[in-house]
Amino acid sequence: MNARLIVMVGAASAVLASCNHSQPRISIREIPTPVPTPCLAADSIPPEPPQVGDQLTGNAASDLLIVAASALELRAAVITMRSALLACAEGE
Repeated sequence: MNARLIVMVGAASAVLASCNHSQPRISIREIPTPVPTPCLAADSIPPEPPQVGDQLTGNAASDLLIVAASALELRAAVITMRSALLACAEGE
């Protein structure tokens, strides 16, 4: 019975020894992640200029004035948006 006990203890020791490994343990770390934040208030965004397609008459002379005025409004809106985007880009 002593030999049998020694074999059982040896087998148990071998099984328990096989549980010992060199793999890293689980570790919990905090990793900072950037969170997007608005750099421009929604109420400071200018409204989209109105479309003028329904105002066109088919007369080139009068339509030119309508389209030119619309182009100026679009240009002003683009300048405003560009300055807002540049301010956001520089704030990073």
